[in-house]
Amino acid sequence: MIEIAEVLGTPDHADPDYWTFGKLEISFDDEAPCRMNWFQIEEAAYLEGDFEVLTETLALSLDGFNGNTKPSEFLAAALWPPEEVMLFYTAAGGDIELNICGGPIQIHFRVDADFIEDRDIGKYLNSVTASQLISDIDRRTAMNSIYSYPHPAVEQITQAIDWKPIGGRDYLDLAR
Repeated sequence: MIEIAEVLGTPDHADPDYWTFGKLEISFDDEAPCRMNWFQIEEAAYLEGDFEVLTETLALSLDGFNGNTKPSEFLAAALWPPEEVMLFYTAAGGDIELNICGGPIQIHFRVDADFIEDRDIGKYLNSVTASQLISDIDRRTAMNSIYSYPHPAVEQITQAIDWKPIGGRDYLDLAR
């Protein structure tokens, strides 16, 4: 915590183990030395331009990406070898959630499920082929947030939600 405060300054909001600096959110261990658990760029759908200023001393270079970048575009950019990337999707809160897990990075997307005729998302996800799913959702994704962990992001996918996996290479091939 001390090192982060020295670099980033005073947070906009600080709980004992959770700090925010605008769109940047940081989670810390609650025991000394209070190491960082993860950090998150919240409201990633609003990222635009060449960079996003997070604090007076930190800016995020967007390298041509923005809040409208689609999962297939991240995969095509080869930030990670597609064979080493996993995507996971599920029904959540009346929409579809899609996560890209590449190395320690997890990018969360929401998909408005209004295109599903009867809004039965579970039925849709259980009946659609991977090819049709990707065709239906890739262009409809809206980036939600971006996380960075000190371990592979795929470890964050829990059994608490019925996540269905798609390999990065498969997703990219089917999206083309």
